[in-house]
Amino acid sequence: MSLLLPIIFLLAATLIFVPLAKRYMGTTVLGYLIAGLVLGSNVAGLVEDPQLIQSLLELGMIAVMLFLGLAFRPVQLWVERRSILKHSGLPLAIIIPLLVGACFLLLNQLLTSLILGFALALSAVTLVQQLLQKKQQLHNQLGQACLATLQFQIFITVVLIALFPLLEETASTRHGIAYFAAIIATISGLFLASRYLVRPAFRFLAQKNSIQLIPVLSALIIVSVILIMDILNIHVLIGAFLAGLLLAETEFKAEVERILEPFKDAAIGLFFLAIGLGLSLEPLAQTPLLILGSIFGLVLIKAGVIAAIRYYQQRHARFSTLFGITLAQSGELTFILLKLAESEDLLSKALLHPALLIVFGSMLLTPLLYWLFDAEILPRLQKKVPIAPEDVPQHPILIVGFGRFGQVVARVLHAQGKQFSVIDSNQPDADFIEQYGHRFFDADVTQVDNLRAAGIEYCKLLILAIDDVEDSMNLARYLRLNHPDLTLFVRARDRHHAHLLNGLGIQYMWRETYAASLDMAQQALVETGLSNLDAQTQMERFKQQDELLLIQQHWVQEQQEIVEHYPSAIAELEYLFENTKTLQPDRMRNDQNTQSDANSLNETS
Repeated sequence: MSLLLPIIFLLAATLIFVPLAKRYMGTTVLGYLIAGLVLGSNVAGLVEDPQLIQSLLELGMIAVMLFLGLAFRPVQLWVERRSILKHSGLPLAIIIPLLVGACFLLLNQLLTSLILGFALALSAVTLVQQLLQKKQQLHNQLGQACLATLQFQIFITVVLIALFPLLEETASTRHGIAYFAAIIATISGLFLASRYLVRPAFRFLAQKNSIQLIPVLSALIIVSVILIMDILNIHVLIGAFLAGLLLAETEFKAEVERILEPFKDAAIGLFFLAIGLGLSLEPLAQTPLLILGSIFGLVLIKAGVIAAIRYYQQRHARFSTLFGITLAQSGELTFILLKLAESEDLLSKALLHPALLIVFGSMLLTPLLYWLFDAEILPRLQKKVPIAPEDVPQHPILIVGFGRFGQVVARVLHAQGKQFSVIDSNQPDADFIEQYGHRFFDADVTQVDNLRAAGIEYCKLLILAIDDVEDSMNLARYLRLNHPDLTLFVRARDRHHAHLLNGLGIQYMWRETYAASLDMAQQALVETGLSNLDAQTQMERFKQQDELLLIQQHWVQEQQEIVEHYPSAIAELEYLFENTKTLQPDRMRNDQNTQSDANSLNETS
């Protein structure tokens, strides 16, 4: 009964703090940490059994490494290795010496400073993923860049875990070349087992219509790999990571993820719950300025270095700032390395507890900083000054928003020799289109003066392709009221957005994304003078050409990293504009007539 009571407290606290953290902070892991801290010995003292806390911690660490292995993409990491080393490895190579130096100045202990520097340089994986998912940015440029960096840091963490037993003064028996030989042999054996045992076993279950046994087979694989690691005296966390990687390399990965997904949050939460139970607030009470200064210093160093390097590489202030802030904290990778260092007698409890508090503080700070910069500071700093009304273009087409949707429409119009203007505040490097006779305005689309400067008074067709639903609706209302004769083509984010636009009386709307933008572009050609047949023919030509460009880019990626050719989305767009063949309608008709004459001649013959 004594064991059941702490479990009840843990479950009750989880049900209270986790939903609150998800609602107000956008992540569940902070809820688990806070729940553990509240129940621990420093606050309520309801869960103080060290054996229970240690058991929860060990299970949680195994769960974290298992799911990290399941999400790890070694092939992608290898294919994009140069880009990842450039964008992720370089900041880490600068941050680590800075943190090691700062720790050495405070502690004057080289080995301890190295451990703390390497551990604190790593970012939180789960918190970042949940935060980006909450902001619906997991699949955009920021989200993909963060995920690529986290993949690289996961790899670094596994390497560091393997290196721990080789450090000086360790009590472990795993040493030398034999240890590394055992790891390499085990990894090689597991990949052979994946090909000749694991995959055939999954296929056998599928052929026998026994899909319901996949969880059993997955559990068998996980336990077997961990047991093999234990027998070979290799750390159990490496075994858990390799077990997840082994499951991820099968063609039944999606089914395995579907089965494990309901348990993922709770399993990873178990680790953060145990960390929270072990947190001590004594260092904060004894040296509050040092702890708080260390938290802000850690976030400032990491965010500053990451943002500065990214800005130097891409020259995009908003993206670079948010990228640095998103990865500025430490997280579960740091917790794991610090706990391992303690278990190997490489880090004393007197240093472990302040370090854990610093990591916890940096995680708490991340959602607040992200919201502050994303919603308050950056929009005000980047608010564009209205464009001077002189030299207003008189192009008949105005594209408002130059993201993935507006870019496709612009390419189609460019292919037909149509002159247009573009206004967008998030693509400052897109002014290259002016060399093709178009106009680009780096300005806030929500300011009426900017629309006038972009030539809305002379515009016959306005293509509203911005991503933000609220800004899109506000601008659509303004245009309907003040420019009722203007032909308005609107990009709808989703069905709900389409319904809102329909309520404004918007006649032409297209829901995302590629197919819809092609459809809008075809209608734009009709609106600017082409017949339906000519427009349809041109769109078929454009789609064939676009497919050819896609195949060529895929070939380039197989031969050499595509990032070398297109270091940014704008660079790739510039390449697409350059390789989009311009075909005038008169020439198109001549080509059609020539083809028809050739067909008639063949029939006569």
